[in-house]
Order: sequence, then structure tokens, then C-alpha cells
Amino acid sequence: DSGFFAYGSNTLTDTSTPDRSRAERLWGHPGLQPVALLSARRSSPLAAYRWQHTDRALAEQLEIEREGQPATLGTGHAAVRFSNPTTGGDVMPTIRAEFHRLRAGAVSEPRREVGSSVWQVFAGSGSVSISGIKHLLDRGDLFVVPSWAEYQLTSGDGLDLFRFSDAPIFEALGLYRIEVGR
Repeated sequence: DSGFFAYGSNTLTDTSTPDRSRAERLWGHPGLQPVALLSARRSSPLAAYRWQHTDRALAEQLEIEREGQPATLGTGHAAVRFSNPTTGGDVMPTIRAEFHRLRAGAVSEPRREVGSSVWQVFAGSGSVSISGIKHLLDRGDLFVVPSWAEYQLTSGDGLDLFRFSDAPIFEALGLYRIEVGR
């Protein structure tokens, strides 16, 4: 007796994947928001931030820097922050996500900040110095920078890095600090 409940198929009937999700179709247009959905959301409605936009934004920052205009974190070090299109803030209330690119041979300014971060080498090679200890980096490597540990990135043949951190937590508490340079 199956009563009023009917079991569905044990296999997927549709395995197709759209080129762009519904969220991307609504929210994935830079600087544009659907008026009917303008209320702020704590987390970004986007789950995908496309590489073509990230790559172009980083390349253009470095190009503007070559033209003599300030657009980077330092010579040859471009970075973008992924944002919640409903607020302009971080993608999640407790997580900051960024992508960094260092031109071949570039060295970032030493910095330290309150909050920890996890980095992944997306492409290229180089090194990171954390609290004075140098670590070689290559594609796929992960490293962690503890809170208030000084770190400095050095690019070999170019370096693309994804970073996420807990900085929004410390900002909300009024405790975030950053120190750049020596």
C-alpha cells in the first residue's frame, strides 16, 4: 500500500547545466541590480564570479599602473575584492574573498593585519615570507597567514592568488587594523 506518497525515480531525469545560473542572470551584470529585488542580503546572491571578469579587472589595473596612474596595491601588485552586489560589501558577513596578481618579478609591500587569511596559488610561481620565513610557491599550493604575522609576496614568472580572510568579523567588532610597509 503506497497510500498518498509516491516515490520518484532513483535516477536524474535532467543532467543539463545552464551556461549561467538564475542568480548570475539577475545579479551578474557589473554595477547593475534588478530593481524588483533591491533589498540588501547578508550574503551575496551570486555563487559564481567568472574568471573572465576577474582576469580582465586585474590586467586592466596593471595596465593603468603602467600608464602612471595609481591603481594597484604597489608596483606590479593588482587585487580585486569579490562583493555582494546587493550591498557592495563582502560576499559573506564573515568572509572576505579577494584575488591578487603580481606581475613577473614584482614584490609586494610587507604587511600585517588583524585576522587570518588562507591563500591558494591559482597560477604562476614565487614565494611568500611569513614572519621572516620564506616559503616557495607553485600552482595549487595553499598557505595560511596568521593574524598580525608580517607577510610579503614575491613573484617569479607571475603569480595569481585567491585569498579569503575573516577580516569582516574584526571590522564589525571595530578591531581591524592593518600595517603596510616597514
